[in-house]
Amino acid sequence: MKSLLEEKINEIGKKLDEILGAVIILQQNLTQLNVILEAMNKSVTERELLSDISAGMEEGLKKFRQESPSECEMRDFCMRRLEKAAMKILQTIAKKGAEEGLKELRIHVEALEKHSDGCKDENCLKNAFEVFKLLEKLIENSERIFERRRELIQGLSTERLKEEEIAEKISAISNAIRIKILKALFKGERSYAELERIAGIKGGHLQFHLKNLIKAGYATRGLRGGYIITAEGLRILKLISELGD
Repeated sequence: MKSLLEEKINEIGKKLDEILGAVIILQQNLTQLNVILEAMNKSVTERELLSDISAGMEEGLKKFRQESPSECEMRDFCMRRLEKAAMKILQTIAKKGAEEGLKELRIHVEALEKHSDGCKDENCLKNAFEVFKLLEKLIENSERIFERRRELIQGLSTERLKEEEIAEKISAISNAIRIKILKALFKGERSYAELERIAGIKGGHLQFHLKNLIKAGYATRGLRGGYIITAEGLRILKLISELGD
């Protein structure tokens, strides 16, 4: 039988474990709060990307929790370390950006590799690495998306957009035949007969599409009597080609 002293020691040990668990949860909550506060200073795009990374991180950690062996004596310790590392990476991204977040991630991957010999479950260790791989992929993707969005947003002012005028300009090229005509005119002046062959339509049908392009300012009559693309037509054709990228 255990002595009264041994029982008390075991009881104190359990209480200390509970306190430690509560402290760790508090630390994680504080870290999450810091991430939220940092995110408040970011742009809408950055907040969205940070939210995507956070959601992906939670999915990876959830998988680790579900698949790690419950009988492993190191399970709780590893789970806490992994959660702490993931939150640290997320906090670094929120404070310093994706590039610094990747550096922080690689520090934790190196630490995991260094201590991997102590893990007795190969599948569990693999899942731990998968959390970091998933985070790395999410960060790299978010960085590319953010750069692309920043390029697109740069110099854009929606206040300058005149809805009706823009709708009219778009309406003029919202037809495959008209785009085909503009593509043909881009290569040089075309006669009416040539455009009939290229567009595959004749008479009034072709005339209807040409009138729309001329009215919008995308095409006009050339010196030789044919049809040519205008500077505005070249501009809209360039915009269309960028939409296809």
